[in-house]
Amino acid sequence: RLLKWGCGNMENEIKIYQSVITDIKDIIASGRKVAYNAANKAMVLTYWNVGKRIVEQEQNGKERAEYGKALIEVLSEELTKEYGKSFSKRNLQYFRKFYLAFPDEKIVNTCVHNLNWSHFRSLLRVLDDNARLWYMNEAANEGWSVRTLDRNISTQYYNRLMQGPQKEAVINEMLQKNTENQKDK
Repeated sequence: RLLKWGCGNMENEIKIYQSVITDIKDIIASGRKVAYNAANKAMVLTYWNVGKRIVEQEQNGKERAEYGKALIEVLSEELTKEYGKSFSKRNLQYFRKFYLAFPDEKIVNTCVHNLNWSHFRSLLRVLDDNARLWYMNEAANEGWSVRTLDRNISTQYYNRLMQGPQKEAVINEMLQKNTENQKDK
């Protein structure tokens, strides 16, 4: 049968092919998600490795504070010329801090599939190592948005959970607030 597009039958033709259209849209969405996740993983691991290299270089320096400051200055100047603002002094300091906060690459690799750079930047605000790892694992396993992670960090959820006698009430409050925040993703 020969289809005549533009003769008023477009709506009928779309209905006939709806399952194919839906399948192809799903394939495209899935492919985009895989590409985004691969790019995100590569970016986060790149930042971790840049931070590692900066720390290694600093530890070979004589006067660490001055040497580290000079190193960041020079790197920033050179890298921003070639790669853009992602390698500013401030970001290079974040990369360094990222490596120092998560020196075990296996830990970062485990969670990088579900977390993006914004998640890790939020985690860098958490000073307690155990709390930071706990937040990282919860965010990765529960699919927390950055907003939900920030909320849970700012309300000291980990400390309230670990120290409070009414853990069940804290858990219920957190689950309710997380559900509200996840709707706003």
